[in-house]
Amino acid sequence: MSKIKKVVCSVLAVIGLITGGVTLNDHTKSVGSVIIDGNSFGKLRISSDGLLLIGDAEGCRQDPYSCPAGLKTNGIGNTHTVPKNIVSLEQVAIDWVRNIQDSEQCVTAAESIANKVMSQGQFDAFTSFIFNTGCTRFMRNKNGSQTKIYTHILNGQYAQACKELPRWVYGGGTKLAGLVNRRGLEYARCLEIN
Repeated sequence: MSKIKKVVCSVLAVIGLITGGVTLNDHTKSVGSVIIDGNSFGKLRISSDGLLLIGDAEGCRQDPYSCPAGLKTNGIGNTHTVPKNIVSLEQVAIDWVRNIQDSEQCVTAAESIANKVMSQGQFDAFTSFIFNTGCTRFMRNKNGSQTKIYTHILNGQYAQACKELPRWVYGGGTKLAGLVNRRGLEYARCLEIN
């Protein structure tokens, strides 16, 4: 029986590729323009703290694997067009930027309806949350009704929406330690005033 070796990568190395090797110490600022291997991949509104939050929660693997939900995954939580082979760190970074941008679009759309700008901490926390749950699940319960967290955001009640984060700790009906930890970190980031 042969064992397949995990190809683990460094979240910090991928963040370095995204930020151009610049260490962003000011967690009140967004990453901004992203250039990887000389190619522009648009902008990220998330801060370096937000990148660390997502990256540390997701982990980084260059080889494909099945995530707890049974989805073919690689990189940092990437489930889109996952090849059978090991990918480069640059590809991990590119996929991660695209996935974060999808999550950011979801947050920004809700924020636009509220017509009230979020703090950087709130934006980071909700982007991490949506990166994990997906936009559809963020907005809708399984029965099709609107989630409380989404309703609070639409109403510009961001502090109330932050308080909903610790409730989202179940996967398949089971309370998961990883989600308890992640939601705790998201909640703490969400409450930061910056």
